[in-house]
Amino acid sequence: MTDFAKVSGAALVALGLLGCTPQNTGNLVSANQAQGAQSVSFGEIIGAQPVQVQGGNKTAEVVGTLAGGLAGGLLGNEVGGGLGKDIATVAGATAGAAAGNRVAGAATTVQSTQWTVRLDDGRTIAVIQAEPVFSMGQRVQVIQSADGTTRLLP
Repeated sequence: MTDFAKVSGAALVALGLLGCTPQNTGNLVSANQAQGAQSVSFGEIIGAQPVQVQGGNKTAEVVGTLAGGLAGGLLGNEVGGGLGKDIATVAGATAGAAAGNRVAGAATTVQSTQWTVRLDDGRTIAVIQAEPVFSMGQRVQVIQSADGTTRLLP
């Protein structure tokens, strides 16, 4: 088996395993939020719009960039000889890394919803959150953390 085949196989296995990572939901909070005070407001859902969130999985993007760079470098290394081979290897690695990053970014795109909420104080805000799913007119809690993240709960 060639080095290229071994590296390509390993990269595909790594990318496949990244698909097994759990998705973020409205009830998942970071360790920083667990001990910090959060502001709670109340409001009503007045609108919903489907959106796509791209690049939510940084690990997949890093692996995609590295795998693409490695594959591109190996392919470039097969071209020419001497200085030309070195230049082709660097160019292949650079192009492969860029392509791998784009592919990984597209692969980590997830469907979500932008919820529009009219707060009880009269302000209107929009929060992008996949789950839970709300209904028009439903009352919700709007929880804002000190780090600026906002989430909605029934």
